Amino acid sequence: MSLLAFDTHRAVKALCEAGAAEPLAEAVVETVGDAIGGNVATKTDITDAKTELEAGIATVKADIAAVKTDLEASIAVVEADLAESKVDIDRAETTLKAEISEVRTDLKADIAEVWTNVAQVRTEVANVRAELKADIGGLEARLYRQLWLMAVGTVGLTVVLVKLLG
Repeated sequence: MSLLAFDTHRAVKALCEAGAAEPLAEAVVETVGDAIGGNVATKTDITDAKTELEAGIATVKADIAAVKTDLEASIAVVEADLAESKVDIDRAETTLKAEISEVRTDLKADIAEVWTNVAQVRTEVANVRAELKADIGGLEARLYRQLWLMAVGTVGLTVVLVKLLG
């Protein structure tokens, strides 16, 4: 039984004065004393609990410190990976910009070449058109000459026929 400041004699005396028989009063006081004494923490109980709590707190603090260290290491690894990724992204961006610039330059050159070819084709078409006009003009002149000769021949034949028939 733990040490509790409980005056059992006074409690028995109070119960007897209230009309309880002395053996009953003693049994009640003893039962109440045991019940109260079993639930009361002593200084030793409190000291032991405090020691256990402090040890638990120390363990939790150590665990937290270990987790913090692990997290800091993991964060450092992630930051290093991110830094490498940024370098890779920057390198890729620079490469892409250079490739885009090269493609632009090539496209500009290709477009200029196409326009040069278009101009050449236009010139060739104009030359062919002029040649065709000249050829058509020559053919037209020959056709008129042939028609003229045919007309002259027809008139000559007509004159001959009229003379023969006439």
